Amino acid sequence: MANLIPNSDKKILDQVFDDIHDTFSREITIFKQEKKVFIATQTTYNALYSRVKNEKGSNKKVEALKIKARIAYSGSFVRENDENQITGLDIPADHIRIKINEEGFNLIKQATDLEIDGELFNVVSDASKAGLFSVKYFNILLKRRS
Repeated sequence: MANLIPNSDKKILDQVFDDIHDTFSREITIFKQEKKVFIATQTTYNALYSRVKNEKGSNKKVEALKIKARIAYSGSFVRENDENQITGLDIPADHIRIKINEEGFNLIKQATDLEIDGELFNVVSDASKAGLFSVKYFNILLKRRS
């Protein structure tokens, strides 16, 4: 079967979208918390608080990772067509959508919190894939933490 668009042209067009991402993306911070498995050998271990009785709180290691993302706030999702009908998604005001590359997506799958513009957000959707000829980016819906 013949290709209508040669592979070399596909690469050029994909690079255009990479340039758009680089131009309009901003840096976001992902906080990744270390996961630990604890086996209690003492009867004074309290599983509810994950510590031994009368022990001071444990210091959990939190790693801050920075990635580039395009950010769209809820008001920018709604579009009007020629008949002045509103099309698009009805997104609550406390939600945002981010578009990230595959590396960022793999980090977010493991993330506990995301900080964007000084506010904390939680992931509330599965990722939708985006790309012209192959999956290059992922759209994720986030909700502001209260």
